[in-house]
Amino acid sequence: MATIAALALTLTACSGGGGGASQDDGPPAEEGGTLTFANWQWLEPGRGEDILAAVKEYEGVNANATIEPQEITRADYEKTISTQIGSGAGPDILIIPDPFFPELAASGALEPLEGVLDADSESALRESNENYMFEDEQLGLIWEAVPYALFYNNTIMSEAGVEPPTTPEDLTTAAQTIQEATGKTGFVVRHQLNEEAPWWTDYSNWAFGFGGAWSDGEQLTINSEENVAAADAYLNAYNSGGFGVGDDASTYRSKFAAGEVGMVIDNSSALLTMVSGDGAVQSSDVSASTLPFPGGGSAYAGFSIGINANSDNKELSKDFIRWMMTSEAQSTFVEALFPSGIATDVAAPESLIEANPWIEAFYEQLDNSSSVVIPGFETQTPQIRTIVLTEVERMLTSGVSAQEAMDAAQQQAEALAP
Repeated sequence: MATIAALALTLTACSGGGGGASQDDGPPAEEGGTLTFANWQWLEPGRGEDILAAVKEYEGVNANATIEPQEITRADYEKTISTQIGSGAGPDILIIPDPFFPELAASGALEPLEGVLDADSESALRESNENYMFEDEQLGLIWEAVPYALFYNNTIMSEAGVEPPTTPEDLTTAAQTIQEATGKTGFVVRHQLNEEAPWWTDYSNWAFGFGGAWSDGEQLTINSEENVAAADAYLNAYNSGGFGVGDDASTYRSKFAAGEVGMVIDNSSALLTMVSGDGAVQSSDVSASTLPFPGGGSAYAGFSIGINANSDNKELSKDFIRWMMTSEAQSTFVEALFPSGIATDVAAPESLIEANPWIEAFYEQLDNSSSVVIPGFETQTPQIRTIVLTEVERMLTSGVSAQEAMDAAQQQAEALAP
């Protein structure tokens, strides 16, 4: 991946030192043109077609505009976008995974969005859109916020005689009871470094759920009392005897779909995939609740939409985003991106909610969720993430305590980011 310094140098060279591209904003939006729109989701069977159809509704609003999807595989996305933008090119509009946002923002690669939305659209935005501000400039808006919850197989819960857990202790006990009563996995969540990036979001649910945070905006707080308590609860669940030790996400998701797992903490999109096939478990067989942690918080998998500072079509790009944030367009996007949350709290169609009633718990949890990008340490989040999760894995496999693991992570991270 191109480095932040390389991106910044390229943009500065293009702009004469102004932190953005030298091109003007391009022709007025009403003159139209072609907008290239980069997103890995175009390649997702079925769902990608629905999302692109929602995007292309803009062509009906601006008859002179054409949306041209730029297809990039998820595995190559950040590297490809960095290379394109670093060379002074790239798409007009792009979807940005949260961990990638600080790199693009710090390099000056994103066009500010101040003044793009009207007052009604501004007031309708979720508060979490503030996560996409950088140095007091709004550089992105929520495209998709994928929330988390605890969900469970109703039949297995009934067979084991357990109620949905509401505390960490309940979760551990229920996992053990399910395994003993049914012989099936009681509970599982990601727990291995070979899935580091998504595990960071999954594990942050525990820290945030206990009222913890990875920093206070100025200092790292990895070994705070709340984070240690969260790590200890995670360790207890892992050691419950009912935990799916060794199962990666692909494995335990397949097992849940087959009716072999009782409880999982995962995101809404993953659950919809599990219950949408021909497996043993259908949507009506599943219930969900907010996370059983005392602080009430959670993480979310976030993706924003932004405009490339290199774009020759900034006015048209801004007009697209202006349209996208209207209540009418948001009603289209909430259906296309279901079961994720979007930039506003526009409700999904009642038919979708009735068919997937478990979504309400995810939406409720989304209202108390945070980004996994560390405030004050945005560009260092990937390195800190590796440090923390390495210590968590050591805690799970080597017998060190939660306190020892978090203390070690704090010390190593402070050395990295003094």
